Amino acid sequence: MNDLLKYFVKSLTVSTRSLKKKGILIEKPWALIDDDGEIQKLIFKRDKGLVLSKNGKVTEGSWDYYPEAKALLIDRVKDKLLLKEQFIDDNVLILKKDGTDNDFFALANENTIPDYNIPRYLNSLKCKEFRIEERKLLNGHIIQIHNGAKTNHLSDYYGQVAEIVDSSYNTLDLFDGSYLTDNKKLTFYVKNGKITSVQKNLIKELIDGNSIEIENGNTEYIYNNRNKKVTINGIPIPDTRIIDKRNFIYEVKESKIAEILTVVEYELKDGSKIKIEQKDFSKNVVS
Repeated sequence: MNDLLKYFVKSLTVSTRSLKKKGILIEKPWALIDDDGEIQKLIFKRDKGLVLSKNGKVTEGSWDYYPEAKALLIDRVKDKLLLKEQFIDDNVLILKKDGTDNDFFALANENTIPDYNIPRYLNSLKCKEFRIEERKLLNGHIIQIHNGAKTNHLSDYYGQVAEIVDSSYNTLDLFDGSYLTDNKKLTFYVKNGKITSVQKNLIKELIDGNSIEIENGNTEYIYNNRNKKVTINGIPIPDTRIIDKRNFIYEVKESKIAEILTVVEYELKDGSKIKIEQKDFSKNVVS
């Protein structure tokens, strides 16, 4: 959590306010999740009294603010803390224990963040500040594209900075390569931390219950998908033959569609039937 808070503090420096405006601090139900994972509630009184409540037990302490140091002194009776302001607004206070680099205290305004999910709130501020568009990925992570909000064309993403976060908004390593969205309809390509291209995928259901993604696939004429890249869940396919639910056969080589066949049934003069794999059966189109 400390590393996550440090990241947001660095990202949101432009948005921060100051506790010099004591109206931000006083007479509000602030909540702190302590080291035991329990919620401690703090109310900063106008007379510099401090009400602390945990598990229904109330303690009265005191507080003071030193503007020259941008620091808040909290007397919790059992201890005293000098906390340097890092990020301040009406909904969240992020304070750092004086003399440390990575020991943060994060308080949520219970009136505006009743679930105490501070990372989600800070992430929403980050997305607004950097005009970030978020896309959920197949692996459950989220790709964040700076200046990607309200884009009109996929090409507008090209060259934009990208980040990867997990479901708790922790920043993950962004490796060069491809990233498939959770609905499999888009593949984002990243190099050196930036989007290099975005490709639409044609999804075809297979007879074994899986599905393939045909990159930039043609939706009208199936045979136009020869030589196009194909993956399963974003992973390249080894040389093989696969069959979709409409009996189209895809011969795959080096994760590209080398050939597309269809199975056609013919009735012989004696009444028996045979099935033949054949190329370019023009009556078979993709819906």
